[in-house]
Amino acid sequence: MVSLIASKTHKLEAPGAVQKSHVQVGVIRLKMAALFTAFMLVASLVLAPGGGIAVAHDEATVTIMTQNMDAGTDLSYIVAFFGSDLPLGVDLTLAEIQASNIPQRADLLATQIAAEAPQLVALQEATLWRIGPTPETATTVLYDQLHLLLTALSHHGVPYEVVAINRLADVALPGNACACALRFTDRDALLRRADLRPPAFHISNVHARMFQATLNFPGLQVPAGWISAEIRVAKTHFHLATTHLQGPIPDIPAATDVQVAQAHELIRVLRNLPVPVVLAGDFNSDANFGSGPDATPSAALIEAAGYADTWQLANPGDPGPTWPLYLEDQPPPAFFAPSSPFERIDLFFSRGMQIVSAQQVLAPAPPGLPSYGSDHAGVLAVFRP
Repeated sequence: MVSLIASKTHKLEAPGAVQKSHVQVGVIRLKMAALFTAFMLVASLVLAPGGGIAVAHDEATVTIMTQNMDAGTDLSYIVAFFGSDLPLGVDLTLAEIQASNIPQRADLLATQIAAEAPQLVALQEATLWRIGPTPETATTVLYDQLHLLLTALSHHGVPYEVVAINRLADVALPGNACACALRFTDRDALLRRADLRPPAFHISNVHARMFQATLNFPGLQVPAGWISAEIRVAKTHFHLATTHLQGPIPDIPAATDVQVAQAHELIRVLRNLPVPVVLAGDFNSDANFGSGPDATPSAALIEAAGYADTWQLANPGDPGPTWPLYLEDQPPPAFFAPSSPFERIDLFFSRGMQIVSAQQVLAPAPPGLPSYGSDHAGVLAVFRP
């Protein structure tokens, strides 16, 4: 299955072909949740201090942002060189994440988050990258994207605190030129602005859960999950759930089936709640119902369950695509290429909430970096419970 994925989407066949590959590498994206699958198949072998700040917000509204941080790679080199030279694929992946300048991208994202100062931030791909002499000893932190973001937010004068972290895939593979093993830990997280305190703003009943529906391979599971919490703002309250659904994989329809099952599971778990509900995250399902790699039924299923598509109602007629702002896994040494987004997969859905507004949040990057702080646009939504 790994060789099938590689030949279908990446057209990288041998070490000599790396320099000759074209920009089509990665054009059809295997979202991180899907590529974690490939990484795991091969592997079968803090918080910032919170100071008080003053930010003007309507006390009767709540502002929430969702942002996929981008781990710095879609792991295509791992997939492409699996059967021929896996350590080379690991070496190229390490070079790519270093070239993506994760610390500077985290600061770019923090600058935009601080400027908007939402009460809550839902994060996907808040990845922890580690290295070590062997896969078993790969514990030295290379990049902690969550810590980098929290530190930058504090530096910008708008500190945030972690409400919850959902730890998902955790896999290490051996490299060659680096004389080390590369380990990544996929994480989702929910943050709150550090100045928010009861009784005006209160968070309770916080859970980080794993979906029962997972993509299964012999001896392996590809995990995905969601974080949920009860949010009380002034005299009203609502339930928030944030997720990163399983990504589709070309020629593996089971991946889409799992995503749909996860969407059904989320709908089922939340259906009897007596309070308003907000869903946020990277759903890996195009809410514009296009024909791209994320043309899956999940977004439509959520709407059919009684949830409003926040962007569509707040911005009628604006397709608002959020991905991809740039392409990853391109021929080295560039690794990245500009792109125009064509899918809207970073989404808010709500039930029983008044939608005040929704907007994209972009973090343009200077020359020498990928085009933006992430290959996903952030989305900021304002609700009145």
